[in-house]
Amino acid sequence: MYGDGIMGVAGLERRVRVLERALLQHSSAKGCNCRFGQQTRYHTATELEQIMVMCCPVHDIRDLGHVRWIASGLPLRAEDRDLCCCPPCAVRDFVQGTRGPLSVEEQEAEERRWEQEYAEASDEEFRREQARAEVLLHRYQQKKRRW
Repeated sequence: MYGDGIMGVAGLERRVRVLERALLQHSSAKGCNCRFGQQTRYHTATELEQIMVMCCPVHDIRDLGHVRWIASGLPLRAEDRDLCCCPPCAVRDFVQGTRGPLSVEEQEAEERRWEQEYAEASDEEFRREQARAEVLLHRYQQKKRRW
């Protein structure tokens, strides 16, 4: 078709990029809430499940982009923060700009919380939580492929 296989691939890649850009622009104008090329962060499988339940009004199945777990001390995306089921966290509030720097006492309390959260006893709970998240992500990928 193109004579030169390399030139054909480069041309195809360029056309795909143009189509992706057009799709994103069209989708944004129509109320799309997909996250093509972006990150979706979660702390717990429960949060991930709630994030996954939301559909895209344009595409039906919402593309979540790159899905990744983050520690509870870091904030979720602004539009997902109301889904966070973690206890209040001074570090998270500071990182998302809803409060000023931590006091020495708050820093020490956070260090103790981190030590407990990452202690060996919590390791099994973390593995269970990640296994549950993997099941959710697998179902999401299957649903997305079928769509």
